[in-house]
This record gives sequence, structure tokens and C-alpha cells, in this order.
Amino acid sequence: MTHYSWAKDAFSHATECDPDECCGLVLNIEGKEIYWKCKNISKEFEATSFVIDPLDYAEGEDQGEVLGIVHSHPQGLFEFSKADKISCKYNDLPFYLVDPKSLSIIKIIPDEIDD
Repeated sequence: MTHYSWAKDAFSHATECDPDECCGLVLNIEGKEIYWKCKNISKEFEATSFVIDPLDYAEGEDQGEVLGIVHSHPQGLFEFSKADKISCKYNDLPFYLVDPKSLSIIKIIPDEIDD
């Protein structure tokens, strides 16, 4: 596993949200990368998708620079979905997928995604 300073907080949030997907941000606050917990407002499909609460996103932006978007797939495979890849490219930010059961994190960056 690649070590991320924010991993423990992301794993904890994913466990807390299970069976629904968690979502959050990786922020740079005064030179330190931290996990910023966000609310998943995907009402009908929380177990298989995520929509970050825009107020949580805005509050995170007010605290520091957004470096990436984090979420979990508790009901699915530990791989990025087509929707994840499209969102990653659209947002032009790295996406991280966390699995608290295996303590694993995978990452994609917009430049790695084929159109």
C-alpha cells in the first residue's frame, strides 16, 4: 500500500459510511495533506454512487487547496467505474478509491484516462 498521511481518516470514514459510499477531499492545508470528510448526497443510490455535498466541498476549498477526490465502493469492485473515470477527467483532479477492509488505496489521474 502506498502511504498517504490521510489514509487512516479516509478508512475510518469509509467504515462509518458502510454500506453506503463515502466521499471526501484531499486538501493541502498549510503544506500538509489531510482528508476532508464530505457528505454523500446521492439520495437514491448512496450504496453505489456518490455526490459530494457542495457545501462540504466549498468549506473544504475555504480551508485549503483541493488536491483530489476520495470515495469508496463498499458494494462493488475495488476498481474505478466508468463514471469515476469520466468524473476524474471532468474535474481535472486525481481520484482515490479506498478499501478499509484491505487497507488499500488506488489512484487515477486525469491524464491516464483515455477519452
